[in-house]
Amino acid sequence: MKDLKLNPELTIKEVAIPHTNLKVYIIDNFLLSAQSSVNFAKNIAYFNPMHADNSYYPGVRDNMPEPYIRLLQTFFQNEIMPKLAGQQNNTIKVHKSLMSLVTCPPSQLLTEQKMPHVDSCKNNEYAFIHYLSGAELGGTSIYRYLPKDIIQLHESDEVILDEMLSAVRAEKSEHSGYITQSTSLFEQVLSIDAKFNRLVIYQGNLLHGANLVSKASYSGDLENGRLSITSFASLLTHG
Repeated sequence: MKDLKLNPELTIKEVAIPHTNLKVYIIDNFLLSAQSSVNFAKNIAYFNPMHADNSYYPGVRDNMPEPYIRLLQTFFQNEIMPKLAGQQNNTIKVHKSLMSLVTCPPSQLLTEQKMPHVDSCKNNEYAFIHYLSGAELGGTSIYRYLPKDIIQLHESDEVILDEMLSAVRAEKSEHSGYITQSTSLFEQVLSIDAKFNRLVIYQGNLLHGANLVSKASYSGDLENGRLSITSFASLLTHG
């Protein structure tokens, strides 16, 4: 990947998540040339079938090159870590980064794909989404599971995931496709628009989901579809 550099004019915005003491970090104009990532997707990436990475991501994915992972890791360490209370002496390890393209139509979704999800139930895990498409293809929202009044799941809350799944199956009329707004089970507490070359960072144990609001969002079209880079990292404690 050529020209893989941070944009010196990038901006960082901290957004409070309602009903929590947590924040989402929104970084605009992240890369100096995000087009190099788009070119990687179009010309180099070998997209594996849905579920090949043992996730419920509703589309195809391929691993990002190491230079992107190193850049993301360095950026978080230098720019985001100092903003995290009590974490300044720790380090970040990006352990997975995936070029991602949504391809699955709503009619083919599994129940697990019709509801918000968490990437982990651990407090030290972070998720990143780097949008390579615009607002019209949908951003990301954070939700509250109303029956338990919970937004952030911890390891002791893992049993709630099975309860959520059963509740969604029981409310099929409200959860027949991608979740893009509040339902009787889930309240959308924060919605973040997509924007080309926008990076969004949040804790992976927050209930969240993509706002796939149009047919183009899941078209699977490399030219006009919802292309993004999804990455996952862990905070490593020292001392």
